[in-house]
Amino acid sequence: MVINEYIIFLIGILATFFSLWSTVPQIRKCLKTKKADDVSKWLIISLIGGLSLWLLYGIVKGDIIIATANAIGVSLNVYLLFLKWKYTNSEITTRHN
Repeated sequence: MVINEYIIFLIGILATFFSLWSTVPQIRKCLKTKKADDVSKWLIISLIGGLSLWLLYGIVKGDIIIATANAIGVSLNVYLLFLKWKYTNSEITTRHN
């Protein structure tokens, strides 16, 4: 069975959307509550590592969908890691003052 290139492209776009959307609610929650204690920094770091490797894979293979999706994923998770650092440190600072 031959799958149309357009369908393959749509599958890639949908996979990208669902994969990246999973990070957005956590970012929104951190921004709203100004708390990130329930976010695992090791999970975020692991995701950044894995997504960075997928980004490199997409670049080497010349696959724009894989490269773009994972570049966005790395960016979102770096931002989430920043929020984790910012709000965890602010909580510690607040408790000691």
